[in-house]
Amino acid sequence: MATLYVRDLSDDAIAELKIRAARNRQSLQAYARSLLEQEAATPTTQDVIARIRDRVTARLSTTEVLGDIDAGRERT
Repeated sequence: MATLYVRDLSDDAIAELKIRAARNRQSLQAYARSLLEQEAATPTTQDVIARIRDRVTARLSTTEVLGDIDAGRERT
């Protein structure tokens, strides 16, 4: 397991993190670790978009889609 040092964190930020840690009945270290673990486990927006693009199977042009819509309207 690696060690991470965070330097130059403002006093206000540290005070707020200590309050939040106490509310969660955690030490500041445990609270910060849980925040970082959660952040690392959450996919970025770019990753989600890439996964969606990888799953797309239909490759239709706008012209094809509009043509199909018009054809459907003509049937009704």
